[in-house]
Amino acid sequence: MAAIKTEDVIATLQHLNLIQYQKGQHVICAAPTVLAARLAAAGSAGLPVDPSRIVWTPYNAEREYGGGGRG
Repeated sequence: MAAIKTEDVIATLQHLNLIQYQKGQHVICAAPTVLAARLAAAGSAGLPVDPSRIVWTPYNAEREYGGGGRG
């Protein structure tokens, strides 16, 4: 199973120069010039997506593992 961890988000924002560590905590600091440069580097928006065709089902451990190991 995959998960996005806090450390992953912090590392990515540090790599993109969008976060600073101030007074004992991380602060997202996205200057307009930095954002503009990142958006320009990202290129076009990509392929169009029809939102009505996206189907998402939340993860359900009980369904996958049969009720949490009882039995």
